[in-house]
Amino acid sequence: MNNTGENFGYFAKTVSERLGIAKDTLRSWSLKLEAEGVKFERNARDQRIYYEKDIRALENMKELMDLQQPLNDVSKTIANKIEKSFYNGDESINNTEITASVSQGENALITQEKQMQNFKKELIQELSNKQSEIMEQFKNDLTKEMSTVMQNRFENAVNEAVKMALLQERKEIKKQVVQEIEENALQTASGIEKINEKGFLKRLKRLFG
Repeated sequence: MNNTGENFGYFAKTVSERLGIAKDTLRSWSLKLEAEGVKFERNARDQRIYYEKDIRALENMKELMDLQQPLNDVSKTIANKIEKSFYNGDESINNTEITASVSQGENALITQEKQMQNFKKELIQELSNKQSEIMEQFKNDLTKEMSTVMQNRFENAVNEAVKMALLQERKEIKKQVVQEIEENALQTASGIEKINEKGFLKRLKRLFG
């Protein structure tokens, strides 16, 4: 910033004490403003010299920073006002209402931006919750499906076991039937032999009797 009338300047220590901020904070704000095209006057030792118009700008900057506004946005706002000479001498006083109006508009934009950021956060949170619900539903469906599969496998295994038991039982019955038939056949054959033996003895008695 060039000196345009208010000739008495201050060094960083005095300005930081007047604003109630640390020297490092003042230096950080000054660098941000310089990055936006603001020019601070410097002495032969390259120290920044702050004039009343500079301090008024920094006071306004502090007010916006106290509202928890981002430093990048605030520095752009203040640099824009400096470019329009809002902090120069009597002009800044005459333009108090204009400055306040501009500040309100800019603060409204910043507030709107914060609302958009909050909306994005809420949307992300909502999507995250929805994703959790979907995953939980998927797990429940998968559990039910697995339960049905396991139940079907169990029923198939039981049915197979029953079939095997029935087959085994049929084999045992068949074996018993075969044994009974064989035993009956042997008994029948034995009876026939006894009958034949009696007929043969009778014939002998007739011949030699």
